[in-house]
Amino acid sequence: MLVVPGGVDRSGRERVIPALLWLIERLAENNQVTVVALGQEPDDGQWTLGGATVVNVRPAGSGPTQLADLLRRTVIAAGSRGRPDVVHGFWASVSGLAGVLAARRYRVPSVVSAAGGEVVAMPEIGYGGALGRGGRLIGRSSLRWATRVTVSSGWMAQHLRDLGYRVDDVVALGVDTAVFQPSPAVCEPLRLVHVASRNRVKDPFTLVSAFAELHRRTPGVRLEMIGVDTLDGAVERHAASLGLHVGADGPLTVTPYVPWDELATHYQRAAIHVLSSVHDAAPVVVLEAAACGVPTVGTRVGHVTDLAQREPPAAVVVEPGDPVGLADAIEALLNDHGRRAALGAEALAFARQHDADSTAAAFEAIYRDVTRRARRPAS
Repeated sequence: MLVVPGGVDRSGRERVIPALLWLIERLAENNQVTVVALGQEPDDGQWTLGGATVVNVRPAGSGPTQLADLLRRTVIAAGSRGRPDVVHGFWASVSGLAGVLAARRYRVPSVVSAAGGEVVAMPEIGYGGALGRGGRLIGRSSLRWATRVTVSSGWMAQHLRDLGYRVDDVVALGVDTAVFQPSPAVCEPLRLVHVASRNRVKDPFTLVSAFAELHRRTPGVRLEMIGVDTLDGAVERHAASLGLHVGADGPLTVTPYVPWDELATHYQRAAIHVLSSVHDAAPVVVLEAAACGVPTVGTRVGHVTDLAQREPPAAVVVEPGDPVGLADAIEALLNDHGRRAALGAEALAFARQHDADSTAAAFEAIYRDVTRRARRPAS
């Protein structure tokens, strides 16, 4: 039983979290998998996706009474297809709390995978599950009541441990390397790509400022930004204020949305993937780019930090909020083909070692372990 906050649309293509979709498909090959989705659709419903059964629980309004009702309905839904062997909640939010409560109700072990933002409070940008008392309580309860706690990067593991939480396993949410794979023939040596919703935690303003500086130094450089705009055009206005033309005939292009199964071609065309987040526990885009043989220059978060600390390194890391430092790092890598190729090869090796198949195998091993321990007679 997986409990998710959405990301499992009937289409399997839009409004999905690809890493969860890949995991579900692989788990369903050898297991009976039920996915309880919180508010994927406005009404209760059920459908098949990737070999699993999705049970949708209609969303609730705001407030503690509505939350309690949502949790109650989710626990009931978790048993709608029989008693599960293990319940896995993504993330340490309402879905994680619902997962551990369902596991307690049916007296089975639980796994909670923390995404990262649940325990963060960044009031300056209005980001983080820990901004309010209720969010802090939900995150704390999810993590402390779970039988097993996993995260997707070493960076996130250290972050959680620094806050006093335990972390039992680091399991990267790997990508489908049959979809994301290298295509060196289409790479453009001065092309950059950035894949993320335009919101404040992704800090697109620092990225655009860095690109403006880089474009002054190297006029032929191009940047494609792919992602949904949540800032009402503020990023484009910022670009215009820096003298950057936004459009198909300019150095900066902005693409609102690309289905996940069409993203590979955008990575393959790029020499470098760029990430500018101020917080990002395990950005799957870094692994998507890596699986295409494209290295990341990014801020000191999640997979970027982990890959940069490998020996030999597989990414370049800079400090958040430093546009000049980001521009310098990108420029240096653009001008060093040998280093760029070496970083790309190491990133590719990591992505293949930690692909979607590896993720499913790791979680299946965890499920077997926690269920075996749960069945042991008390001594």
